[in-house]
Amino acid sequence: MSFTELRAYVIENRDDIEALRFLMSKRDPNSPKYPAPMTDAEMQEQMEIIRRKIRGEL
Repeated sequence: MSFTELRAYVIENRDDIEALRFLMSKRDPNSPKYPAPMTDAEMQEQMEIIRRKIRGEL
């Protein structure tokens, strides 16, 4: 199963914890890491980053 197929499977079968864990183990170690937000301002900043990522702006 390719990464894309695995991702699609996990989206369709959200209760399959083993598949989700396997998918997460295959993530890119060079991906940017964001610290957990501690304030409302940090939460809003991270939500904007996520929105931009979804829209394809990042």
